[in-house]
Amino acid sequence: MTKAPFRPGPEDLVYLRRLGWTVLVVGVLLIIWRASDLLLLAFGSVLGAVAFRSTGRLLQRAGIGSWRVALALGILLVLALFGAIGYLLTVQFGSEIGGMLGNLPGTLDTIEQGLSTTPVGKAVVQAAEAAAGGSTIADQLGQIFAGAGEFIVNLLIVLVGALFIAGNPGPYRRAVVLLTPPPARPTMDRALDRISLALRLWLKAKLIAMVAMSVIIGGALWLAGLDSWAALGLLGGLSEFVPYVGPAVAMLPSIGLAAAAGSDVLVRTIVAYIAVRLIEAWMLTPVINRQVVHIPPALTLFTILGVGAVFGVYGVFFAGALLVVTFVGVREFYLRDTLGEENIDAIPDHPQKEARAGDSA
Repeated sequence: MTKAPFRPGPEDLVYLRRLGWTVLVVGVLLIIWRASDLLLLAFGSVLGAVAFRSTGRLLQRAGIGSWRVALALGILLVLALFGAIGYLLTVQFGSEIGGMLGNLPGTLDTIEQGLSTTPVGKAVVQAAEAAAGGSTIADQLGQIFAGAGEFIVNLLIVLVGALFIAGNPGPYRRAVVLLTPPPARPTMDRALDRISLALRLWLKAKLIAMVAMSVIIGGALWLAGLDSWAALGLLGGLSEFVPYVGPAVAMLPSIGLAAAAGSDVLVRTIVAYIAVRLIEAWMLTPVINRQVVHIPPALTLFTILGVGAVFGVYGVFFAGALLVVTFVGVREFYLRDTLGEENIDAIPDHPQKEARAGDSA
């Protein structure tokens, strides 16, 4: 009996199997790359669902017995908060914030001209231009909020997806566990619990930080003598959702307005921001982040920049939450499960258990 000419021999099967897995992994990565915007919207829906259900848990602990009623009120409360922020951004301070954001390139030019009056400042400007490629950064900053219609559509998609997931997360969770190989299912189930807890704590910390920094920045700029202190305080507080990068960008309109108002106002504004960052670093952040995933600041910064370079502006907004998920996932799947490490200083090893009300659908 003759051997089929195109049938691989036993010694080739191992190579072909590895080649097949390589092609599969490359294909999955290509799909992720092409569908990156859709995946970010899906992740945003998951994050919104976590916010809805966390608020519902708080209301349930406050005395509302029915989980469905608590969840419905929690959803309404979160949507009301977003509505209030939208009202402040569009109606109350819309013209001021829109003008400041639209003039970001001009603001950067003003800062550049002010710095160029001294030899040290001129050297800083030249170094920044060499690193950023001329006015590329200014042009990009001025176009961040250009696609308002696309942003609203994406926001609606995220909200609708979050409502579906928050209403009944059980099928999605069970699907993830069932798609995991049987030996790893307990690890996956535990990792999902840890990731959910980490996201809840992260969102709670971000909300507290944004409210506190809005008040602190607004008050500091009022003392510095800036006219638009309330709008700038709101903008600075909201920018805390994107660590490091967000506050740095939100500070530019204040510096530009202060530079236009005179050197005295500029000096007071710079001193105000230095005081604000000292208060945040020494008093606010240690208290807020006491129970949150502890991630090294440099890792956070470079992750945000890297995600922004790959996925664009929307990636920057979700980079912090994506880093939390990745950090906890690596800890649970690799460090704890594969390497057997138990003393991992990321979040408390024995956090207070939070009842997953309504998950057992």
